[in-house]
Amino acid sequence: MTQEAVAKETLRYVRLESGGWVGQIGHVRVYVSDEEGAPSRAQAAVAAMVARALPALREAASAYLDTFVDRRKACGSAQEPWWLDEIDVRDRAGKERISCALLFTLHGDDGGLWTVDMQESVEGHRPFRFERRQG
Repeated sequence: MTQEAVAKETLRYVRLESGGWVGQIGHVRVYVSDEEGAPSRAQAAVAAMVARALPALREAASAYLDTFVDRRKACGSAQEPWWLDEIDVRDRAGKERISCALLFTLHGDDGGLWTVDMQESVEGHRPFRFERRQG
């Protein structure tokens, strides 16, 4: 099944022992918060929209990273693709509301996790911040 076909299906979530819920879009894990013993309805609605627009959002986030990151220096290959692993729709304490965060890895950048925060705008979701964590 193609990623686009998977995205058109309803996301199904499994409760995490650590709290919250996780769903899947192909190989990409999608995280939402718990709301009275069920996935947060508001976050699940954002996750469903993200699933429908995933190819465009992935492209926008990858292009945003390429604005700031020289992949050749980061991993040794300018042609190495950004690999989307996770989408986090959960609220983040102490930060403004973020519609979602796309988390990427880059083969050759051992232990690097690249996060692109996306927020809703009139044009849809757009990237506005990124960070890299080692771990």
